Amino acid sequence: MSRVPWCLLAIAVCSPAQETRSMIYGRVLDPQVTAVAGATVVVTNEDTNTSITLTTNETGYYEANLLLPGKYRITGEITGFKRTVRTGVILPVSTRSEINLQLELGAVSESISVTAEAPLLDTSTVSSGRIMDNRNVLSLPVFNNSPILLVKLAPGVQSNEARRYNGVNALSGASDHSVAGGVGGSDWSLDGAPNAGSGYAASYLPYSDTIQEFKVETSNFDASVGKSTGATIAIMTKAGTNTLHGTLTEQHWQQRWNAPRFFVKQLYPGFPI
Repeated sequence: MSRVPWCLLAIAVCSPAQETRSMIYGRVLDPQVTAVAGATVVVTNEDTNTSITLTTNETGYYEANLLLPGKYRITGEITGFKRTVRTGVILPVSTRSEINLQLELGAVSESISVTAEAPLLDTSTVSSGRIMDNRNVLSLPVFNNSPILLVKLAPGVQSNEARRYNGVNALSGASDHSVAGGVGGSDWSLDGAPNAGSGYAASYLPYSDTIQEFKVETSNFDASVGKSTGATIAIMTKAGTNTLHGTLTEQHWQQRWNAPRFFVKQLYPGFPI
């Protein structure tokens, strides 16, 4: 009988990671809002054209796990009912989205299309924070092309305004974020893997062009992210689509273009700066 070193067991137990992939779940119902068991549900990622085929249980429940963020199409069908297609389902990073399908009597060859709309208030979770999607990451200006600076825009996040992020590897300043007075520090993850460095800073800061989106949670964590009392920042990198495309980024640093600080101008009013 082989023995496993205690140190390896400690690493396995003490190194949990936050799952950045998401889940779509729900129930398939008939016109009388009764559960439809044995219905076929197909969840399709419209960006990659990959699908997951599921079968509802006796309560009409289905669940699709480990999904990448993106745009999804959900199809439900069973003999004796029309096929129902739900399109326009936007799935953010590290999110549980409930999508129920209600079938109508008819032939499977007939179909009903429903376009999903984003709810004004997500009542399925009690966590607070913010999701920065790909549009925000690429559109909002950030210094040194580091999207982690946008964490400051989430409600409840404090910062010491450290300016130690002038270089690519300047981790301490760019990840200078805290909540609740900085007790316990923040928890960082990248594609589901731990990304926490020394001093509660991130160990790696990806560029904006490589980020699909990230989620900042500041309170009321569930069991999957409850190992830290500070903010939880889950980053998801791009996974690629079926469309060939790319980006090009350039930054030019010029000290002569920087505006002088207020007190410098007060001390040297006649100096040409």
